[in-house]
Amino acid sequence: MATVVGKEHLSSCLVLAEQSSKKYFVIKLENHTAREVEKKFKEIVINNNLIGKIKGIITDRGKEFSKWREMEIFVETQVYFCDAGKPRQKPLIENMNGEFRKWFPKGTDFNNVSQKRIDWVVNNVINEKLRPCLNWISAKEMFLQNI
Repeated sequence: MATVVGKEHLSSCLVLAEQSSKKYFVIKLENHTAREVEKKFKEIVINNNLIGKIKGIITDRGKEFSKWREMEIFVETQVYFCDAGKPRQKPLIENMNGEFRKWFPKGTDFNNVSQKRIDWVVNNVINEKLRPCLNWISAKEMFLQNI
């Protein structure tokens, strides 16, 4: 789990990657606070029927994740933190963020991008990509098979 920050830190998105299927979830944040991150995290979990199905969450130590305990309880799993300044300890989410940034480069103002546009890119491009690590199945298909 991470955040992708927009132009001048005035907008951001919460991103989550499900480990086994590699499915990527992105939702715009109204503000970059722990309360908003918790709220949008719960929205992703509920909308995708993930309660009790997430085996663990890896994130960084940003203050926006300070409500990690509430998120742990909500999804019945554990939150793990990578070491400060070591994003390579969460390679899946960093790789997925790189794919997301091909469509929404650094400097993008997410206040000017609709959730519908983000959903289209995530659902029809990123999650439809055939992945060698999944035996050439898309993340979307793998997610539907396993969840």
